[in-house]
Amino acid sequence: MICDKLTNLLGYDCLPLSDSGQVALVHTPFKFEDGASLPVFIEFVNGQVRFFDDGATLRHFMGRGVKIENRKHTAFLTNIANAHQAVFSESGEIETWASMESAPVAFSRFLSSMLAIAAWEKGQEGEDTDTSIFVQEVAIALRAWKPTADLTFEPPFEGITKKSYKLDFLLDGRPVVAVGSHQNSVSSLLHKLVDIHNLPENRGFDPLVVIDDRRDPEAADKESKVLQSLATVMPFSSLERQSRVEH
Repeated sequence: MICDKLTNLLGYDCLPLSDSGQVALVHTPFKFEDGASLPVFIEFVNGQVRFFDDGATLRHFMGRGVKIENRKHTAFLTNIANAHQAVFSESGEIETWASMESAPVAFSRFLSSMLAIAAWEKGQEGEDTDTSIFVQEVAIALRAWKPTADLTFEPPFEGITKKSYKLDFLLDGRPVVAVGSHQNSVSSLLHKLVDIHNLPENRGFDPLVVIDDRRDPEAADKESKVLQSLATVMPFSSLERQSRVEH
């Protein structure tokens, strides 16, 4: 029943998944970076329509090795969904609700969320997959280490090339950047730091770089040496120990 109405409304084929026709799969041509189809389901409940992913997005990232053990690890899904007026629910589903008349608008919101998540995943290829998760972990560790410090998120900086950058934090006025141990991530950060450092107005620029050394301590140590000419480098394991010592 739901597909009879929504195929015309949405412009995509719809496959009923229940005998009553109240739940269906919407076929779209969109895919994740690994080729898996974006999960788009639809449900008709008490005069409202719900677009949802049935938890498939969460399972997709877990299957690709992203560490997801608590809510802070899913912050990237929450933030992307919210930015497109959808939600990442307590049950681990991306969803949005609307009246049947507003189904096209709700579908657009949901699909925009899914496409943004797919774009985020593509942007992580060749880098640490869970970079944004690591930034959240560093923020928590910094709070524990310096609970009374002023922690500012995404402070802007300008480089000598006039390009604008956003670093991860200011901790009592000192720039702090979280980075993985992958060579591509470090190389990209090094380019930013050189550009910022070479602008005369940034005299005294003294960033702290927190590098993720949990998966590959040897690679983290190697890449730390590359960064040490421009920044103080702290392994994340050291930051965690320091936060426990302080408290």
